[in-house]
Amino acid sequence: MKPPLCFCYLVLCLTSLSCERHAELKREVAALDAKLKQDEAAIRQHEKDIAELGGREGLTRLLEQTQIKEGQLRPLEFINAPRERKLSAIETEFARLKPAAEAFKAAQPK
Repeated sequence: MKPPLCFCYLVLCLTSLSCERHAELKREVAALDAKLKQDEAAIRQHEKDIAELGGREGLTRLLEQTQIKEGQLRPLEFINAPRERKLSAIETEFARLKPAAEAFKAAQPK
């Protein structure tokens, strides 16, 4: 007679625990459902924003335009390098001649 009584107590304990846990699980499921709906709404909004900006092909077009602009800028970099060297040489020459020019100005009568 003792084993069925222990079994009854065990079943009673497990069912009472599961009832308490059931309400908590319902709250968690409801919270997760709400979060899922928010995430789905955010996904729809992002897809709408992407579509307004040119869709998924917009990124490809942007990359192509970037490559075109880089191709246009690359020759300018080669043109500017000699100009910068010439400017640097001129600045060096001015720095070398500046003391002589100041001495000449000081020697001139006023």
